[in-house]
Amino acid sequence: MLFNHISNALEQRLAALPNAPPVYYDNQVPEIPPKGAFFIAKNLPKPTIIDTLDATEIYSGIFSINVYTPAGTGRAMAENYADALHGFFFNKRFNGLLTSTVSRSQGMTTATHYMVNVSIRYQTITE
Repeated sequence: MLFNHISNALEQRLAALPNAPPVYYDNQVPEIPPKGAFFIAKNLPKPTIIDTLDATEIYSGIFSINVYTPAGTGRAMAENYADALHGFFFNKRFNGLLTSTVSRSQGMTTATHYMVNVSIRYQTITE
């Protein structure tokens, strides 16, 4: 399993999230933030581990999703999206990946949006 396959699998899974706002991936961040809610998602791979006894490669990392909701509307919308992401990714197997821990950061406010980060740990093993 190569890096592009992992990124594609994570992005396809996120695209299937029901009622999700628009999603921007690596190298797609809008110049002007949309007025409503949106996600910015990035794959943050860790260094590959190789088990030399049986030529197994272990790929792991964090799928980081920044959840943006309009400023001044409270935290509930962002937390509802974070809850939906948790339920959709926690301890799931898909396309050769295993996701495990899903965590959420403290919210931050900008002039236009409130943002929370949702971090999803993943791993895949190839032989």
